[in-house]
Amino acid sequence: MSSLLAAGLIGVLAVASAAGGEFLAGGVLVAQVVFAMGAVRVAPVPAAHSAAWLALVVGGGATGWTAWAGLPGLAPVAIVLGPALVLAIVLQLLRRDGRPRLTASLTLTVAACVLVALPTAWVGLRYADGGSHAVALGLLGAGIAVLADALGVSAMVRRLLAVLVAAAAAAALAVWVETFSAVPAVSAVAVAAFGAVMAIVALAVVDVLGAESRRRLEEQLEVGQNGDLAVAVTPLRVVMPVVVAAPVVYVLGRILVEYASR
Repeated sequence: MSSLLAAGLIGVLAVASAAGGEFLAGGVLVAQVVFAMGAVRVAPVPAAHSAAWLALVVGGGATGWTAWAGLPGLAPVAIVLGPALVLAIVLQLLRRDGRPRLTASLTLTVAACVLVALPTAWVGLRYADGGSHAVALGLLGAGIAVLADALGVSAMVRRLLAVLVAAAAAAALAVWVETFSAVPAVSAVAVAAFGAVMAIVALAVVDVLGAESRRRLEEQLEVGQNGDLAVAVTPLRVVMPVVVAAPVVYVLGRILVEYASR
């Protein structure tokens, strides 16, 4: 079920990107809300609720700024992450619970801000030359990866199959679809394949978290913590492929697609 939801989110982003950068920004904001409110807020760490809201403000601010200014760069992300670190420390200072697990709480807050801001890279890439093609290819690879993850075969087989299918589909687009004719086939294959690889990495990390959740449940730790960690796994499986693939696709898209389009 989570694979279908993840594929649905990627499909929405692809359609939004085809409609324009502002629409893509709206889709990215939805992904950021799911990540912050569905995964960060329920983490079994003190001040997780405050961390989720701060991360959402940081990520949403970076995405909105990028779309409003039509910037192909990621300067808004860098600018908002600086104050976010200061605010993360302030949140810890404002705690009145004795500040247990201070390091874990601060780490969660900072990591959440960074991860929620990463999908802004999709919006920045969309405004670059040839960015619509690069975004489509990256999302194609990520979408194939999450769909392949639902296959009832071994993890190694389905992940290898996902990369191969993503590469083949990208090559077909570059060769046979007229709108992608400006993108070299090698560049299209690289962007889609790495989009698939990074989505696979994200899913593998979430699988580890899911296994940890089950282990903790079997050891009969606190019920609240077990439940919270388990609840966070599904939103992570839906959103993490988009989050993790964003910076890699951005870099490859700017190098391999943008300059080829000039």
